[in-house]
Amino acid sequence: MTKTTIPIQEINYTSYIKGNLPIILSAPHGGDINAPEIKTRTSGIFDKDDFTKELTLDIVNEFHKQTNKYPYAVIMNLSRKKIDANRDIFEAIEMDDKNALNAYNSFHKAINNSFDEVKSTFKYGLYFDIHGQSHSHNCLELGYLLTNDKLKLEDKELKNYKEDSSLNSLSSISNKDFLDLLKGENSFGTILCKNAQDSIPSSKIHYANDDKEYFEGAFNTQSYSQIGSPMITAIQCEFPYKSRSTKENRLNCAKAFVNSVIEYYKIHFDIDLKA
Repeated sequence: MTKTTIPIQEINYTSYIKGNLPIILSAPHGGDINAPEIKTRTSGIFDKDDFTKELTLDIVNEFHKQTNKYPYAVIMNLSRKKIDANRDIFEAIEMDDKNALNAYNSFHKAINNSFDEVKSTFKYGLYFDIHGQSHSHNCLELGYLLTNDKLKLEDKELKNYKEDSSLNSLSSISNKDFLDLLKGENSFGTILCKNAQDSIPSSKIHYANDDKEYFEGAFNTQSYSQIGSPMITAIQCEFPYKSRSTKENRLNCAKAFVNSVIEYYKIHFDIDLKA
């Protein structure tokens, strides 16, 4: 079998894949390039999300394997010590550094261009911001902009937070109700669980036992949820270390993830991405 070469464009330390599926991926924290012409950040978080760049590319390949098409993908290759592409510009870089500003703008311009193309070509789409965590529960955390303490609420209270969630966009399109989208049988988390990737929230695991072991979504999910609404739904994906740690694990994770996205898209948009 001939190995497929991913059509990657390199722009100011951002790798960009111009896709032909209504799926957008971004990986802001998987880079490790310490470019000397870009100033090192003096405050913030500097930890790399290990192997998230590699996992994102494996997901891209798995989409192509199953659909013969590519998702859009935007990958930051600079070390997080130089740029945090999941933060507001004032926290992301040293503000007096034009090279850092150009790199930051190139990353987010690529995401914005992807959003514009998905809206104009497909009408509806899904955006996944790819991250990594090492929490003790070993689950994939799906961030919909609702904190873990809100996920713990009784359903009658939880449904009042629909408009605060990034799922508010999808709830205006899907015929499923908000709680089903969040943690019911038709939620992305439950579909992932069925594909052997335990996830929070889902029908299996409604919330994390420890509030500190769940990330609800940060700048990219917040910003692109607003930009995409109501046509594109934004979800932060925090993959456990075991899903990223080896090539074999990444390939298995990518297959489970793509299987789940295809099923999820069919349920809520009534469109088969394999067609």
